Amino acid sequence: MGETTDNRPNNQEGQSFTAREFELIQELVRSRMEKNEELQYESFEGYELPPRTQFSMLKKPAVSIKYGQLTFNMAAIRLFEGVKHVLTVVNTEKKRLAVVPCAEEESASVEWARVNKQGKWVNKNITSVDFVENLYHLMGWNRECRYKVLGRVAASDRGLIIVFEMEEAIMFAPKKEEYVDPVTGETKKRQVKYYPDAYKNRIGRSYTEYEQYRQLNLFEDFGNYNKEHENSIGKNTEGTEAPMGATVPDYRIENQPQSNVNIEEGVDDNGNNEENTSTNLGITGQMGFH
Repeated sequence: MGETTDNRPNNQEGQSFTAREFELIQELVRSRMEKNEELQYESFEGYELPPRTQFSMLKKPAVSIKYGQLTFNMAAIRLFEGVKHVLTVVNTEKKRLAVVPCAEEESASVEWARVNKQGKWVNKNITSVDFVENLYHLMGWNRECRYKVLGRVAASDRGLIIVFEMEEAIMFAPKKEEYVDPVTGETKKRQVKYYPDAYKNRIGRSYTEYEQYRQLNLFEDFGNYNKEHENSIGKNTEGTEAPMGATVPDYRIENQPQSNVNIEEGVDDNGNNEENTSTNLGITGQMGFH
């Protein structure tokens, strides 16, 4: 069960129990304990956890990546409020992008936030065709699509950092899809997004996998990370060469691995709701690119 801010559990519909319902549950537990009746034990074996990206992303640190540009949302900026420059480091083996707070003087520093005229910290678009091309090349992504990756806070040799698992990225189709509202009959547009193939025909990763992953990733080792500007994966933009032995991927839509489609409320790079007529449609399914 989920927990509300006042520590009352939620019912199956996700709504908070009333105070009276909560009291009745507590009375039932006390009654069984007084009678030495043990509560039924529930094992987590066989349980699966849905990916975080299937829930609201408004208050979760995230990075939006589109060809030539990446932007960290305000939830990420607020985690390190007051930090103007970061290192963007990439683990090519684990397919991870990490953000490390740093001083402006560091050779690979990138400005990811700024102070606006009102004196508030806001996010800043980071433009780098070469770096983003390298990410798209590494992941085999479609240049025409935008990707969003949720982050997590981890400890490291340089203190707290934000780590983004790029293999967990959700892909947004280049154009919104038109549909007819069954209630009003109006033609509207909705954003379509695709989940990784790992979640096809299943709810999510098993609880056992989740626990193992959580324990293994409390600390992030920088051993296999490369800094954005100093140790690039290999430039392959127009007029430059890809790494020796590498093949430039075919970025056509039909070659993309994502296969699960979900239509939901859009979120911009600042963590705000986008104008999106598909809000709360609740349409999910499996749909491959053809």
